[in-house]
Amino acid sequence: MLIILNKSPFVGDYASLLDITRRMAQEEKVGVLHIHDSCIALTSEEYFKRLVDAGLKVYALKADCEARGILKKVKKGVKIVDYKGWVKLVMEEYDRTVSWT
Repeated sequence: MLIILNKSPFVGDYASLLDITRRMAQEEKVGVLHIHDSCIALTSEEYFKRLVDAGLKVYALKADCEARGILKKVKKGVKIVDYKGWVKLVMEEYDRTVSWT
């Protein structure tokens, strides 16, 4: 399952997201794609570590990181994808997609 986040970590319910995805990752492959303001969360070492420790694949949309001036601040280990990469995630890598707003 690919979960697509778009809200800032300052307004989104990231605690619930982490709880749900941690449980899901025990049974299936789960990735989290950060777009729009959710990319800001990927500058936090604590947040990134919690995703990785839960067994999740972590992605960020390059254009949105660049637009916010944070591309160089995104934690190492986050896979940066372009729009073509996003389509590949949806069409080839994951069987389901959920938008978390």
